[in-house]
Amino acid sequence: MGATTGPLSEELLAQLRKIDTPTIANALELMNIRPRTEGFMRPEIKSQSPVTETSVGYAMTGVISARHKSPNALERSDYYEAILAIPAPRMIVFHDLDYPETIGSYWGEIQGNIALGLGCVGVVTDGGVRDLKEAEAMGFPFWAKEVLVSHGYVHGVAYNVPVDVGGIYVQPSDLIAADLHGAIQIPLDAASRLPEAAAALAEQEAIVIAAARADGVSVDSLAAAWAESAKKGAQSSY
Repeated sequence: MGATTGPLSEELLAQLRKIDTPTIANALELMNIRPRTEGFMRPEIKSQSPVTETSVGYAMTGVISARHKSPNALERSDYYEAILAIPAPRMIVFHDLDYPETIGSYWGEIQGNIALGLGCVGVVTDGGVRDLKEAEAMGFPFWAKEVLVSHGYVHGVAYNVPVDVGGIYVQPSDLIAADLHGAIQIPLDAASRLPEAAAALAEQEAIVIAAARADGVSVDSLAAAWAESAKKGAQSSY
């Protein structure tokens, strides 16, 4: 029997899906949970799909390889069972042992449909993906280092193990958010504070944006706007 219920409510997950990843990053910075240079994936992990919303899911992790055939390749059923062992919604996060010289795509039209059917909301990998038109049509986004035409000898090596993808260490069931900017890891104990923090950030930023758009904008008017924004809790970051 697969895992069905995660630690976060569907209401909270729905709220998180409305927050873009830069705002998530900004909000986490305000909480002083980790250094500002940690917790998000390197820019090599790109959105390979035309996404307009934030996908949020618990990490189903794994390790794959495509360069050579392996007599010890895991069975397809092992992969499916590993997916279902993680609560929904699920985000697949896979490290490719061929990295950085990846040679085969694990995900395309078939694997995308399977993952979608098993309650996954997307794939994040330092490996390759393909069948981009089909992925877009089915509404299953890819975040990957490469787009590759062949699947090579791709096979599973291990599932639901800790992996290093895009410069962050991901454990099974970690919360991952991804959009057109990239992917970020959300500490579970901070997730419930993100919607309120994001709303506060929007209010603070609106003050400066309004000043920048006003007629007669000046150094003094911008300084005053920043000062007013600071009164509402804005912190200096740039």
